Amino acid sequence: MDEKKIEQNRGKYTELELRDRGVGKFHQTDTREWTLKVSTYHDEGVNRAFMAIKRSLRLLCTDVEGYHYIEISHRVSQIMIDKYLLQRSKGLEFPVPGPVISESSLQAVPKEKKGKGILKATAVKADFAKWDGKIDTISDINWIYNHLMISDVKPADAPSPGAWAHLQYHRSTPAAMDEFFTKVYPRLIPAKGVIQKMQDLFHDDGRTTFDLLDRLLAEDAAGEEEVPVLQVVLPERPGLQDQTGQSAVPQEGT
Repeated sequence: MDEKKIEQNRGKYTELELRDRGVGKFHQTDTREWTLKVSTYHDEGVNRAFMAIKRSLRLLCTDVEGYHYIEISHRVSQIMIDKYLLQRSKGLEFPVPGPVISESSLQAVPKEKKGKGILKATAVKADFAKWDGKIDTISDINWIYNHLMISDVKPADAPSPGAWAHLQYHRSTPAAMDEFFTKVYPRLIPAKGVIQKMQDLFHDDGRTTFDLLDRLLAEDAAGEEEVPVLQVVLPERPGLQDQTGQSAVPQEGT
């Protein structure tokens, strides 16, 4: 290829100038570096090609839930355009890159509209003939917790129509079931501090129990038939004193 042809193939900037203006590097759209780089795309006449590539990649980088991985499409678009500009700056003849899929495929598939009342009724009034009309939310939630994965549960088994309705909802999608286990049911679990207070309240260190046992053993050893277990238990250890001040438990060696 002669020098004249090479010169015609080159763009506005040299390779060094392109690199100084950000070509060959990734830049986010909210930075000053990107402002300079996109102006370079305009000067080189490739900005429309860049946008077309980015739109097509955005469709390809969309998951089944409709989430667009914009960062990926932005980066790959820069790679394709930057490679072209750097090759062209050396006088090499290459076609301007275009969309990675045809223009006819650029229309995004419309999302399915979420209609209201997608859950169909699965019970009739007669199923709840035994229901007394009372509402016990805690009981209902516990019942749902124990029946979410039971396949043969019937409406008549539910404690209330509301419990049955909630069971159907939380079974409807993985997200709804996750909601039950992460948001609904945890509300019935006491906080850690409350549990600790309850444990402290009912904690028995055994002292009163041992004192009582000592008295029973001592009085039984003395031959008494009736053991006044309701008398005040004195806290002395290891033995207890009687009203005369003497230990009620025989000591070793006495």
